[in-house]
Amino acid sequence: MTDQRFSRRRMLGLSGALGISALVPACTGGGQSSEQATADAASASGAVTWWDQYRPLTKLFTNDVFAGYMKENAGVKVTRREMPAPDLAQALQIGRRSNQLPDVHSIAGLEAAPAALVSEGWFRPIGDLVDVEGSPVGKYLYDGIHRFDGKIYTFPVFTGRWHDAIPWTNTALLKAAGVDPATSPATWDDFRATARTLTEKTPDDVFGLVVPGKEAAYLDALVNRLAMTAGGSGGVDWKTGEYAYGSQPYLDAFEYLLSLKADKVIHPASPSMGPRDARARWAAGQAAVYPWGPWFIGGLNVEEPEAVQRGIGVWHVPTSETTRNLVYSSPASGPFWVSSASKNAETAADLMLRLASEEVQSKLASTMDVPPVLLDRVRGSKAHPTYQQNVAFMEEDVRIAPVPEVGTPGVAKVLAAMRDVHPNVGEIAQSVLSGSDVDHKSALSNYAAKVTAERERALAAAKKDGAEVGVDAWVFGNWDPKQDYTQTSYAGR
Repeated sequence: MTDQRFSRRRMLGLSGALGISALVPACTGGGQSSEQATADAASASGAVTWWDQYRPLTKLFTNDVFAGYMKENAGVKVTRREMPAPDLAQALQIGRRSNQLPDVHSIAGLEAAPAALVSEGWFRPIGDLVDVEGSPVGKYLYDGIHRFDGKIYTFPVFTGRWHDAIPWTNTALLKAAGVDPATSPATWDDFRATARTLTEKTPDDVFGLVVPGKEAAYLDALVNRLAMTAGGSGGVDWKTGEYAYGSQPYLDAFEYLLSLKADKVIHPASPSMGPRDARARWAAGQAAVYPWGPWFIGGLNVEEPEAVQRGIGVWHVPTSETTRNLVYSSPASGPFWVSSASKNAETAADLMLRLASEEVQSKLASTMDVPPVLLDRVRGSKAHPTYQQNVAFMEEDVRIAPVPEVGTPGVAKVLAAMRDVHPNVGEIAQSVLSGSDVDHKSALSNYAAKVTAERERALAAAKKDGAEVGVDAWVFGNWDPKQDYTQTSYAGR
């Protein structure tokens, strides 16, 4: 799983040059065109098509969730297609334009918040089709995330208590360099020193870490997490509601990455690597540490299982200071949605809800992707001990942050109206780490100012459309950086 985004302008440029009919078969794959496949599926009673990017979940979906559902429901035929996030985003955009969307799909790679997609009519509400509130995940539902205008559209399958700057380690390389795999470098300085040791005491073609920079979305996520470990709250200062991209924690995060680059401990080919490319290099023993998400080991287990067998470890995320700062994540969103174009919405929703069962949640833990929303199912599961250790680390290191649209429904309309601002944090980091002469301090301040101006424009548009919302929707005076911001916290703002 990655949070890669596909440019809407790029999609439109490609479709204009090649034509929709040429692109659909190319991005959906298979031996027949998507149009023919969709027609064939529609002719079968109870047919459900499903698109997602969760490669490590292939066996679970195919052998357990889908096979079990079809066995229990005669006449239902489930067809799944897995694609990398950028390809999925492209296929979804084209599928919507050509009336070829699947019944169920994830939204990875789309350049829009779920609230915006809901407002544009992408999805069918499912609360009137299946009993989501009465399911094991019912207590994790949030307004503005899973419920919009009182209607349930989706539900969490994975936990929100995760981050994507986890230091995954090649234990064989660590041991060869005299580094203890079981001892996490506590601070940035400790990690920097360890990365130098790993680079110096391993062969010349091995480096301390790999930081893929080909896709700006990876760097955007990494910088945001590093800024949190430097004492920031993320892109928004919850005490004031102001955008914090030009604040000291973000400057510290950039300086830290630049220091690692100056130490020559980052694999030199990193700027040309995507996340999967970097994983392959790490698996081949070219780098000792790879900061990425909890799904890393699950992907390895599918694509490069020998790397897991050789030895994989995990550390706490280091922080800028001896006193540990925390990492913040939003409550788990809904990874899957029923398309508004679905001809079998009730069956599709019922199939989706199978992911909320305790049985499937336990099996989900064993796939080692993003941990299940029912975190207690990880302990005692068949997941690798390193994965279980990482989940325990994340329970210590991650807190649930406020979400403006949960506290103020009108924020959803603001988010729907907001346009992307470039260059964003990831794009600035991409330029800096690739050697471009960029003043990151000015670039970050400019980005914060532009995002602020865009929010003001979107606020005005939302108010004109009848939304009751202001900048104070981004202010959470009762936010405690050491505690989760729970559903009940919103009433005490």
